[in-house]
Amino acid sequence: MLHKVSASKFSFYQTLSAALKRAQHNDCLQLMPGQYHMPLFFQQSLRLKGKKATITGSITVPKGVIVHFEHITFQQNSQILIEGTALFHQCHFIETETITANCGQLKMTACTITNAPISITNNSDAMLNNCHFSTCHTSSIIMTRAQIELVDCHFEDALHAVVLKEHAKANIIQCHFTKQRHIQLLVQNNSELFIRDSTIENGYTSALRGEMHCRIKLQNTLIQHHLMTQIILQCCALHIEKCKIQHGRKCGLQLVQYAEATIDQCYFLQNHDAHIDSAIQCALFMTNSTLHGPTKIGIQLQEKSVAHFSNTIFKHQQEIQLLLSESAYASIEQCTFCTGQQGIVVQQRSYCTLLDSTVSNHQQAAIAIYDSEFIALNNQIIRNNGYGLTAQHEAAVMLENNRFSDNELSHIMATEKTNITINKSKFIRGKGMYIADSSLLYMTESAIYDGNDAQITGNNSTKIYIVESKLYNGRCEAIKASNNCFIHIMRSTISAHPLQQIVMNHSSLVLLDSLVEKGLQNAIALSNYCDARIEKCQILQHRDTQLIATLYSAITLLNTQLTGGHTVNVDISHHSKATIEHCTFTNNKQAPNAQATQFSEMSIEQSTMNNYLQIDEKKERGC
Repeated sequence: MLHKVSASKFSFYQTLSAALKRAQHNDCLQLMPGQYHMPLFFQQSLRLKGKKATITGSITVPKGVIVHFEHITFQQNSQILIEGTALFHQCHFIETETITANCGQLKMTACTITNAPISITNNSDAMLNNCHFSTCHTSSIIMTRAQIELVDCHFEDALHAVVLKEHAKANIIQCHFTKQRHIQLLVQNNSELFIRDSTIENGYTSALRGEMHCRIKLQNTLIQHHLMTQIILQCCALHIEKCKIQHGRKCGLQLVQYAEATIDQCYFLQNHDAHIDSAIQCALFMTNSTLHGPTKIGIQLQEKSVAHFSNTIFKHQQEIQLLLSESAYASIEQCTFCTGQQGIVVQQRSYCTLLDSTVSNHQQAAIAIYDSEFIALNNQIIRNNGYGLTAQHEAAVMLENNRFSDNELSHIMATEKTNITINKSKFIRGKGMYIADSSLLYMTESAIYDGNDAQITGNNSTKIYIVESKLYNGRCEAIKASNNCFIHIMRSTISAHPLQQIVMNHSSLVLLDSLVEKGLQNAIALSNYCDARIEKCQILQHRDTQLIATLYSAITLLNTQLTGGHTVNVDISHHSKATIEHCTFTNNKQAPNAQATQFSEMSIEQSTMNNYLQIDEKKERGC
C-alpha cells in the first residue's frame, strides 16, 4: 500500500512517525518535499520514496527488518544504525555522524556521501554501487569483522577512503580513490582486500598500506602520484597483476618485516627513490614486468630478503637497477638490464644468480659484487660504457657460458682477494680482464679475442689458471702479470697479438701443453726475478725473439718446440738462467737459436737447433 506523507494539511499523514505507526509490512511511504525532524525506528519492512525530502534525526533498522530508501536526503543525522537490512538508492548523506551496520546488511546504489563515515562491523555485509564519497573528517568506510563490495565508487578528500581494521574483507571493482589526506586504503590484522580495474591517485601520503598478516590482491589497477611510498606492506602478502605503479615521490612498493609480494605483468614508472624496496626477510616474486626510470634505484633488497625475477625489464634507472645488501638473495632469469649507471650490485654477504639475461648500456659497472657471491649462466654482458663486471672484498664469482662484448672498460675487474671462476665463456673486444690484490682467476674452455688492452692482466700476488682456452687477435698483449703473480696455462692457445703475447714482471709462469703462435713481437717476455716452466708446448712464428728472460729470471724448457721464428728463439740476459731439455729450435735467419749474455747461464740437453748458440757461459750435452 502506498502512503503519502507531507506537512500539508491536505495530506493524510502529516508526520512521518504517524505514517510509520499505521504502515503495514512492505508498505511504501511517499515522502513529499520538506524536512522531517524526528528519530525513526522501523518495526516492519517498508519502502520510503522521497521527492526532495530530507530526514534528520537518528534512524534504526532492527534485526529482521528490511527498509528501502529511495531519493531521500539524510542530513545531520546523529546516527543511522542498521541491524537488519537497509537499501539506499539515489540517496544523499550530508554531515551524518555515523552510518553503522552492526550484524546487518547495507546496500547503497548511486548515492552521495558527504562527511558521513560508514562503520561496518560484526559480520555485516555491505554492497555499494556507483556511490560518491567526499569531504570526510575521518575515514569514509571502516570495516571490522565484516565484508564489503564496492563497484564503480568514487572516494575523495577523507582521512582514509577504506579501512579494514580486523578480519575484514573488501572486494573493490572499477573504483576511483583520490586526494585522501592520509593513506587511501588501510588494511590491518588478518583482513583481505581485492581491487580490480580501479585507480588510486593523488594521495597526500600513500595509496595502500597493509599490516599484520593481511592478504591483498590488485589486478588491472593504476596507482600514481602519491607524496609518500605508494604501497607499503608489513608482514602481509600481496599479489599484483597487470597493474601500473608510477610517478611516486618516494618508492613504488615497500616490503618490510616478512612481507611477501607476487608481481606479474606490471609496469613501474618514475617512482623517485625506488620502484621496490624490500627489507627484513621479505620475499618478492616478479615476472613479465617492466621497471622504467628515471628512478634512483630500480629494486633494493635488504636484510635477508629474497627475490626471484623472470622475464622482467629494468630500464633507465639513475643509480642502480638491482641492489642486494645485508645477506639478501636474488635469482634472475631471462631478464634485461639496460641504460643506467649500474645494473646489478651485490654487497654485504649477499648472493645472486643470473640466468639467460642481458645486461647492457651502463655508464659504470654492469655488475658489481662486493664481499658476496654471484653465479651467472648463459648471459650477455654487452655494450656497457663502463666495466662488464667488478668484484671486490673477497667476492666469489662463477661464470659459465656467458658472453662479454664491447664493454668500454675491462670485461672483468677483480680485486681484494676475490675468486673468479669462468667456464665456456667468450670475451670479445673491450679491455679484457684485470685481476689483482691476491685474487684468483680460474678460466676453462673459454675464449678472449679482439680487445683494446691486454686480454688478461694480473697484479699484486694474484693467481691465474687458464685451461683449454683461447686468447687471440688482441690489439695489445694476451697476458700481463706483475708483482708476484702466478700464471698457470694448460692446453690453451695464445695467438696473433701485436705486442708480447705473455709479459711477466717479478712473477711466475707455468705453461703446459699449449700453443703460442703468430705474434708480431715476442711470445714470452720475462723480467725482474721471474721464473717459468714451459713443457710440451709449441711456440712458433713470431717476428721478434720468441722467448726473452732478463734481470735474474729463470726458465725451464721441456719437450717444447720454438719454431718458425724470424730471429732469436731464446734470449736470456742479466744474471738469468735457462734449463733446456728435449726441445727443438728453428728460425728463418742466420741468427742464434739461443743466446745468453750479461752473466747469464744456459743448460741444454738432448735438443735440436737449426742454427747456433751464442752463450757467455754454457753447459751443453747432446745438442
